[in-house]
Amino acid sequence: MPQVFLQFKYSRFFFSLSKKSLHHHLATPPLRYADKCIGSIKGWLIMSDNSERVFVKCFFWNPVTNVRIMIPSKLPLPPTCEYFPVRGDREKPQLKKMVASSKPNCNGSSDCHLVGLFDDFCHIAIYKLFEKSWTIVVSDKDSGFRDVEIIGTKLYVAVSDSSSSSILVYCLKDSINGPPKAKVLAEFPIISILKWQRSNGVFCYLAKDEALRELYFIYMFCNVVTTPENRHINANGFRFFTDYAQPLQVNNFEMFKLDTNKDPIGWQNVELEDRVAFVSNLSSIVMSRDELNFNKDLIRGNIIYFAFHHGCAANPWASLQLGMFCLTDSSIKYFPVKKLKHDDIPRPYPVWFVPSLL
Repeated sequence: MPQVFLQFKYSRFFFSLSKKSLHHHLATPPLRYADKCIGSIKGWLIMSDNSERVFVKCFFWNPVTNVRIMIPSKLPLPPTCEYFPVRGDREKPQLKKMVASSKPNCNGSSDCHLVGLFDDFCHIAIYKLFEKSWTIVVSDKDSGFRDVEIIGTKLYVAVSDSSSSSILVYCLKDSINGPPKAKVLAEFPIISILKWQRSNGVFCYLAKDEALRELYFIYMFCNVVTTPENRHINANGFRFFTDYAQPLQVNNFEMFKLDTNKDPIGWQNVELEDRVAFVSNLSSIVMSRDELNFNKDLIRGNIIYFAFHHGCAANPWASLQLGMFCLTDSSIKYFPVKKLKHDDIPRPYPVWFVPSLL
């Protein structure tokens, strides 16, 4: 059963769905403050070392076996985009999220591709494991990268600008001799007007069913309370927030699956039926109930488990939201997280992780 890897200022924990509590059943690494989790793939967490100013070092870590696989090539931090400057006192954008096409191979030979998304929304980095260098892709001046996911050798990227949003697809086999060429695959799915009217905020996430190699698009509807000084818009109309006045309140979800049989390719609004979705800021997966050998009540179909952290400096603990949403009746159940030391606050972001010995 997937668990949530949670990062705090001074500690690391896993959240168990069965016990609805934090635990140390798996190894917790002696990570430094500069180390953070930025993704996961098949039993491995993807970690980054942010101790240097001009580059980041990444590694895979398996909390069950406590095995680490270092990614040999350092990832140079890209320059700041003039149309989307970095926030705060940082000189360069930081690596926000990383996805992988497959789990790593310990013997040094692997077809695993990695793609990193930077927090300036302008850069993504592409890498084939154990090769010499990374390939940096820069967004068009009038658009920004929203999310990334890999299925096989295809990279799917959600992009948007002030007037439209679409999914681009890249062939990672073409990234050996420079940045691959992007093709527009489809527009974002049409959003539910009724759900949108009942909320004032919406977030989107790409997810994949690894077993069936299917791509999903998930909308999360919520109530957002901000202050004017924390609302920003860049030169190309891309809106973002640096903080929220109150923790976000999840209201609803909507799921779509990419339908490649359509002409043109489009989205199919779906119920999960015999599947379960696990959605978070950094990793979102869809799995069959047959893959989850666990309590049938916990894995009944048409369920979305969520783990989010959207910054609220005034109440950082309430910003951490773990829960379950039922697509059948739109009911929501939250899983409270017991507060630790008063100064040990949550850090972005929670990550879904499937424990494995392999």
